[in-house]
Amino acid sequence: MEAGRLFAAVLLCFFVVACVPVCAAEPADCAGVVLDENGVLVRAAEVKLTDAAGHVYRTETDATGRFAFHHLSSGDYKAEVRKEGFFLLTGQTFTLHAGSNELSLLLNHEQEVRENVQVTAPSNQIDAKDTTQRSTLSARDIRDIPVPNTHVLQQSLVAMPEIVEDNRANLHVAGARSGETQYLMDGFEIGDPVSGAFTSRFNVDATRGVEVQSGNVSAAYPHSGASILRLETPDGDDRWRFGTTNPAPGINGQEGVHLGDWYPRFTFSGPIERGRFWFADAVSIQHTFGVVKQLPSNANTFERWAGDNLLRLQYNFSSKHILHATLLYNRASDNNLGLDALDPQSTTVTADQRRGFVSLKDQIWLHEILFELGVAADDGVLDYTPQGPQPLILLINGTSGNYFQHLRQRGRRLQAVANVMAASRHWHGTHQLSAGANVAGLIYHQFAERGEIDALQATNANDGTTCTSPTPGCLVRRSTFTGSATPRLSNTQAGGYAQDTWSLSRHFVFQAGLRTDGDRFTESAVAEPRVSANVLPFGDDRAKFSVGWGIYNAPLNLALIGQVLDQRQVDTFYDSAGNVVPPGPVVSQFVSPAGGLQQPRFATFSAGWQEKFGRNTLVSLDLLVRNGSHAFAFVGQQPSQPGGIFLLQDHRQDRYRSATLSVRHVFSKSTEIYGAYTRSRARSNEVLNPSLGSIFYAAQQPGPVAWDAPNRLLLWGWLPTHIWSTQLSGFFEYRTGYPFSVVNLQQQLIGPPNSSRFPAYASLNLGLERKFAFHGYLWAARVEAVNILGRENPDSVVNNIGAPACTSSVRSGCFGAFAGGQGRATTLRVRLVGRK
Repeated sequence: MEAGRLFAAVLLCFFVVACVPVCAAEPADCAGVVLDENGVLVRAAEVKLTDAAGHVYRTETDATGRFAFHHLSSGDYKAEVRKEGFFLLTGQTFTLHAGSNELSLLLNHEQEVRENVQVTAPSNQIDAKDTTQRSTLSARDIRDIPVPNTHVLQQSLVAMPEIVEDNRANLHVAGARSGETQYLMDGFEIGDPVSGAFTSRFNVDATRGVEVQSGNVSAAYPHSGASILRLETPDGDDRWRFGTTNPAPGINGQEGVHLGDWYPRFTFSGPIERGRFWFADAVSIQHTFGVVKQLPSNANTFERWAGDNLLRLQYNFSSKHILHATLLYNRASDNNLGLDALDPQSTTVTADQRRGFVSLKDQIWLHEILFELGVAADDGVLDYTPQGPQPLILLINGTSGNYFQHLRQRGRRLQAVANVMAASRHWHGTHQLSAGANVAGLIYHQFAERGEIDALQATNANDGTTCTSPTPGCLVRRSTFTGSATPRLSNTQAGGYAQDTWSLSRHFVFQAGLRTDGDRFTESAVAEPRVSANVLPFGDDRAKFSVGWGIYNAPLNLALIGQVLDQRQVDTFYDSAGNVVPPGPVVSQFVSPAGGLQQPRFATFSAGWQEKFGRNTLVSLDLLVRNGSHAFAFVGQQPSQPGGIFLLQDHRQDRYRSATLSVRHVFSKSTEIYGAYTRSRARSNEVLNPSLGSIFYAAQQPGPVAWDAPNRLLLWGWLPTHIWSTQLSGFFEYRTGYPFSVVNLQQQLIGPPNSSRFPAYASLNLGLERKFAFHGYLWAARVEAVNILGRENPDSVVNNIGAPACTSSVRSGCFGAFAGGQGRATTLRVRLVGRK
């Protein structure tokens, strides 16, 4: 009996003692949201919780800015949140109680501060849930990388391995044509409504970040084509902020005394109503005065004035209802646009460009579902006026006379978007569901007046004198234009999508989406399935493998299609006596088929590997395979002879292959270096792009595209020095020279298209910046040496095989002679950092 009582007492004590850890370990769930300083949801932020025992738990916010932890022990925790472009949130403590817990965390956007007391999230992190192949530039990258023209955002973009700038200053993302990338600003398309190219300008200091997506692109993007280039701009906050760069003008003493290059920029932001209503305004003025040294004095200068204003507004009706508004206006005026070593002032044009863009986006959070509704409208006008009415003379080594056309072009677009994103749902992991729709209407119309184009040979066949005017013996071909020159074209685009991002565990993420896009011009729609996946092979965020495939709709180029409604070109060929060569004048006309054109598209496969070595080094390898189909191009129906019908067909197939190896090492918060090598191949089965005034009398042929650069190396970074407490920054770019074609005076190709190349391009820029106090404010002055290697890096070439051969004594104006390019230069930038 006593033994039984003793056993019962021991058993009771055992259960009492065992109950203590069980009760203490009663599970807790934590659901939370990450917001920025204005209450806007922050997506793809890494959230880390650490308990009192040092155990670490990680997750990322979803598309609605929310996160969740399940089955944690109740008790005290520390939270850390990080995302590139934001200050690091660390050391915030809180207590989890048994059951459900709600947590709200605040991230502040990165700002340049006078004292380095706030730590920013490092740029070499791996996003475990992100399946997209992307690269980014932060505001600091844009500010500190010493590109040749720091006032032009497009110049900073070439610091990304996916982006190159061709010899005509057009951007190409991931080997694509300029209009085949979807350019977005704060969620809306801002590419040119007519061509699709990136022509908008705004104050580079107002760029919060730039992102390129070249593979595994989400189904939410309707006209992603070959890639996405996304820009983010600030909204302002509860602090008054003012900034300026280069406020003082300069003087240029070349060719007399002139106002020199002057690029003043101003930013101003703050609260209209604290805690609810904010604004941010960014204004920039650009004055460029240039000299082409290869041309005669007093006829070798060009001048450009440009200005832009970007206004952003945000109004919070409540914490779950936020309204954003954007207004962007561009204006530019160019004198002697097109001036270069081969084209004198008389052949240039006076250009006037205007562009206006306005958008409104409403975000509503309702029952754990985020609704986004937005509308935007933009209108652009382009006016080119030649210097006179004389014919344009095509010499074998350049041009003379006046440009052949006066052109006025206008494009308009109205777009609307709607997206629905649900907070993560749990079923065999977590599911992030989203869906949406979009519609856009585009209008393009043009007015043109075109004169003559006369092509001359090198010397008069009758007396051997140098040909400078269209006289018998010199004139080989004359082009005139007939018919209406007022094309007008409109189009409507509409589409929708649904997508699920399934996180089976932290180690595996699978995304599947389907969208469809229809186009009124082609009277067709294209189905676009897209799948991608992430695997964390080591079970943590040290390494990530990504792979994906998808079909992507490519937007149409209305300027290309509009040639069908434009004039006809009449070419007359002459012999040495000035007689017309049979069969007499030939007519070239652009026409479209009655129907049957399909929507252009790309099939893209991408794979990538990212791995961190230590805490500070991130190594990435990205592979991209993209095949285009049904792209539009005009094809001559009688390629063996001049003139005839150029039929719009959808047979163009562009191919791009690339492998990019990049390394980013962060030594400290003030020292960082980035390097990337890209091996690529960009080709098309139809390289030629015939247009009025530039028709090649040859069959469409395969070859490399004009921006093909098989080898490209980028290096950039910055570090502090002990010389007057300055910061040294550098930017180096090397790439294979771009290809070009060889022609004769009859506009016939000599050899395959783009079979010759410019010399390899190499440029090194170094900048030295020092901060100093002046009148109670902190300023920063940077001296930059551009192209310190002194490489010529030409951008124009004499490609007419009829030009005289180059010799040791004749190096310019001869066949194959190169000219132009950025020479050595020194620039000064002064900017306001803030109050001392």
